[in-house]
Amino acid sequence: MMNLMARILEKLQPYIPLLQTLVWPIFIAMLLIVFHKQAGGIVEAIRTRIERGSSFKAGPFEIGEALKSLEYAQPTQESSQNSNGGKESWKQEREQIYQINKGLFLTHIITPSKVAGQKYDIYIYLIQHKTNTLSEVQFAEFYFGPMWGNKVFKEYPKQGLIGISTSAYGPFLCTCRVHLKDGSVIFLTEYIDFEMAKVIDTQQGR
Repeated sequence: MMNLMARILEKLQPYIPLLQTLVWPIFIAMLLIVFHKQAGGIVEAIRTRIERGSSFKAGPFEIGEALKSLEYAQPTQESSQNSNGGKESWKQEREQIYQINKGLFLTHIITPSKVAGQKYDIYIYLIQHKTNTLSEVQFAEFYFGPMWGNKVFKEYPKQGLIGISTSAYGPFLCTCRVHLKDGSVIFLTEYIDFEMAKVIDTQQGR
């Protein structure tokens, strides 16, 4: 038996380098055949996360860490004496925005859409700095552009909120005219972005 095995190995000797070369391609091909669906999902997940700039970690490698490279603004109770470009002018401009808007601003929240063909359901509404009472607001008009037929949506207070919901496949600009009870009108804008999708995708394991 030992002699037979020796003769077989001797005859196969010229083919051993070729067999060694084929081992990995055959192994990889078998993995792709068995796990082709899972492999496709992993590749798609990596591609989507890279495109959105979110982080994807695989072993020691981490991809898409652009946001973590942003400089951190440390909150502090102390007044900085090192500001350039006229610290008072920056402060005045900021205060003027609060005054012109009367503390009113637009904000939005996105969630995965329940509407076929759309990507996210969006909730756009008014908030008021610090108080958030909206007691001076009579109604607000929202405009989303041509994808909504250039229609103006007039919204009154509902359960303490003044806003509107919609669905969209891509980001867009929302403009809003806030009509106050004293007859004045405040013009606000909000870019409806999908940046929070990075958090949603992370939580859902996408």
